[in-house]
Order: sequence, then C-alpha cells, then structure tokens
Amino acid sequence: MSSNTAAGRGPAQSFHYEFETLTGYFKQSENSTDDANFDFIKEKFGLIERSYPMDADVEGSRSQWQKFEHHIRRLNDQSAANESVKVLFLGRHGQGWHNVAESKYGTEAWDCYWSILEGADGITWSDAELTELGEGQAKEVNALWKESLDQGIPSPETFYVSPLTRTIQTADVSFQGVPFAKGKEYKPLIKELLREALGVHTCDRRSTASQILERFPHVTLEPSFSEADVLWEADYREPQAARRYRLQTLLDDIFETDRGIFLSLTSHSGAIRGILRGIGHRLFALQTGGVIPVVIKAKRVNGERVKPPKEPSEGPPACKEPPAADVGK
Repeated sequence: MSSNTAAGRGPAQSFHYEFETLTGYFKQSENSTDDANFDFIKEKFGLIERSYPMDADVEGSRSQWQKFEHHIRRLNDQSAANESVKVLFLGRHGQGWHNVAESKYGTEAWDCYWSILEGADGITWSDAELTELGEGQAKEVNALWKESLDQGIPSPETFYVSPLTRTIQTADVSFQGVPFAKGKEYKPLIKELLREALGVHTCDRRSTASQILERFPHVTLEPSFSEADVLWEADYREPQAARRYRLQTLLDDIFETDRGIFLSLTSHSGAIRGILRGIGHRLFALQTGGVIPVVIKAKRVNGERVKPPKEPSEGPPACKEPPAADVGK
C-alpha cells in the first residue's frame, strides 16, 4: 500500500474550503438547546419542524424530512460554482472498554497512567472494542434509522468510518439491515484522518491495514491508507489546534471529491468536537453512541490551508505509577 497522506504529510493542496454552519435546521445547532439533556433518539435526530421557501414546489403531501431534502438539494442547485451544501450525520461510537476503564480509574489517573497501558484488571483497551452496552447503543441508532427512513429521511450516499475497531463495529451495527433507498447501501469507507486525538493513549492507536481487512473484509480502505499506524506517537498527544486542522483537512478532501450531499461519518468525541469547531458550529457534547446532524456550506478558495505551529503535547505528563488514591482499586 502507498504511504499515508495525512495532516502534515503528502503534497500541499493549492486550495482549501471555508466552512459555515447553517442554522435553523436541527435543534442541536441552536444555542437555546441544552446538550446536557438532549435526547437525539426521542427528538428523531433533532430535525426542526418548519416550512421552507420552496415548499410550494413540492408536489403532494410530503413529510418534514422530504421537504428538508428538497430544500437542501435546491440550495445546492442555486449555489455558486465554488460553493456547495452538505448534511453530515456525525456519529460517535458506542461505549468502548476504554470508556469503562476511564470511569473505573478516574480521568486524572486515566490520562497520566492507565491510558498508556494496553489494559489492566482483565480489561483490554488498546484499539478498544465495544462493550455490550456500546453494541446496544448502536442498535438504538439502527432502529432510529429504520424508523426515520419510513418518514422520508434521505439515505446517506457515503459512509465514512474511522479506522479504529470500536467505530467500525458501531457503524456495522448502526446500519446493518437498514433498508436504504434504491441504489444506496452501507459500504464503509475507512478514512485515516477521521480519528480520535492522536498519540499516547493506546485506545487511539489503530490496528494495521492487514489486521483491519482480515477482521472486517467488507470495508474499503482509502487509497492512501498505510499498513502501519504512522500518525500515532507514544509520547506526543495531539493538541486541539492540530486536531481541528486535521479534521478540516478531512473535510477539504470530502467536499472536493464526494459529489454526495447526505453523508454519514462515524468517529469519536474528539473528532466530532474538532469538526464542530472547524465549521463554526456551537460545541455540543455527545454521549457514547450519539449522533448529531449538521448542515454545512462550503466555499472553495485558492491557497493551501494554514497549518498551526506545533504545540506541546496535550494532557498531563505520564506517571510512573498510578496516583496513590487509585492504588488497589
């Protein structure tokens, strides 16, 4: 396989995109929505009941989702040549064993000591797998998609997935057996940059390309995907500015190469925060298994994206032993 083209690697692009969040479509994009108490399952992904300027163009009785899809497609038809609008369904993986471990040991001890290990106390969290609860959370998303398709939600045209095990498992369960529109089907495309914060934590170190394909032969690795994980470093945790740049670079790639309008991205809390910051969206916390749809307007402009200077490793320095209060748990 060819070497990985990732943030800071490969030829610089002569263009980038300026991203803008379009509000007024989903409750999660509105400042009045409390993310601490928002239930995307009960809220049916959070689509706002409203009318659209072009409703009169839609023949017959249409559902809210169908009116929304018609509106978004018309926005694209009316966009300038260098502009486009996409709807991204950003899904966080279900609960993984690393989440269990962090809850067990506490965030402070997790960050400085336990996260550096491969596992402990009968738990393995390197490239963490889903727990039973995590699988259940993905099944709830699966049921929501099936219900929403009956109500006219547009089927995703591309399914982007992080290369980490828990995200592939989440996407597989979330979309298994979902009856998408004719010509649309779940075909996961693994994107290297759609990852959690890079470095230090072994739960965020991916398996090799060969191992991924052996375990998940139905996935497609992007052409630049490398055999080994060349992004993860044992002693350097990716800072927030670098993460935002990485995710914006991912979006540059998606908006440049994907002609689809409705896309699914299954990833991680840190990746989703990076995307939300990169598109000017309000911060919105997601529980494990959560999904947030966002409407993004992008404008293609000349000039490569400005890369932030390298900053010190994010997070506390490593501990040689667990904090005293944590010993014996």
